[in-house]
Amino acid sequence: MAGDADATYTAVTSGEAGAERTVIEARRGAPEVGTNGAAGDRRRATVAWRAELDGGGGPLVRSGALVVAAIAGTVAAGGVSLRGSPGAIAIGLDAATGTVRWRLAIDSSEWAVITAACPAGDGAGGVLLGGSFGGTLRAGARVVSSGGVGDGFVARVSAAGEVGFLIRVGGPGPDAVHGVAAAGDRLAIAGTFSAGADLLGAALPAFDPQSLAADGFVAELDARAARPRWTATFGGKLDDAVAGVAIDGRGRVVVAGTARDVVHVGGRDLRAQGAADALVAWWDRGGAAGPAILLGGAGLDGATAIAAVGDRVVVGGFSGDGALLAALDGGAVVQTWPADGAGREEIAALAPVPGGFIAGVARAAGARLVVRATR
Repeated sequence: MAGDADATYTAVTSGEAGAERTVIEARRGAPEVGTNGAAGDRRRATVAWRAELDGGGGPLVRSGALVVAAIAGTVAAGGVSLRGSPGAIAIGLDAATGTVRWRLAIDSSEWAVITAACPAGDGAGGVLLGGSFGGTLRAGARVVSSGGVGDGFVARVSAAGEVGFLIRVGGPGPDAVHGVAAAGDRLAIAGTFSAGADLLGAALPAFDPQSLAADGFVAELDARAARPRWTATFGGKLDDAVAGVAIDGRGRVVVAGTARDVVHVGGRDLRAQGAADALVAWWDRGGAAGPAILLGGAGLDGATAIAAVGDRVVVGGFSGDGALLAALDGGAVVQTWPADGAGREEIAALAPVPGGFIAGVARAAGARLVVRATR
């Protein structure tokens, strides 16, 4: 999902693997949501345009005059042949009409997926894309090769669909980038890694160098030159996951993820109450660790999305059979929106819009979703 002051944009995929179709839809006049969660403007949203694309949908981002969609597939799309199974392609569409402006293959000799996207942060209409790949990855004229099972990557793409840089992060084990965020010349990335990984020569220390378990990392780079400014890692004895990263209004870098058992973050040990809890952690501009908090109960809980809304971040995910949706500021929960129903609910996507945010909710068939606002 993505949004701006006038419209919301969604990517919905249907069909079976190998024959998937993704519909990108722009709706105008979407209802506004007040700070207490109550619907304010109840005008009926109208479809401004709709574009159908071959392949499975991924992240969607609004930047400048474009909506950029990440698509995964194994067949040629719009004359662009994709390597790997799956291959990845970024497609730039005109935000006003849905017309395809450019297609950029980001594919590999083995496989490649795009898992994160954000505006480039300079106001010029470019985007930053993150994901993972195996083999040799190609994006425009840029090429990188994985150091093992699979590595993460970050690419900067201009408003014209040209690749400014392509960097890899990883080592001999499985590694991936799951979140990208930018503000001015600052680029924050976050993901998972295993022992032996590095980012542009900066080592990523694992919690246990002898373990194959996945830990989390966060780093800040220069968004134009792709030079590392600082890196930090967190994790425990079991596999941990990263849902995304954001830069809030105070310039803090905030990561959301899922932690199991005990997770070590910034010199502190946090223990999950159940099988897993959602993790939210802050770092300041210089990379110093700030607050960290776990959200959850006795069941299985976790984070799937994060978005910065002013000085706060909104984190979405799952909590038992219901959806987790909460606003946080500096380690404190300031508002929650519990979502219940007869089936299972989960926050699938979050995106900031002027004055608030929009949330995409996945729910089991036949479930009735009830959203309650609390202060």
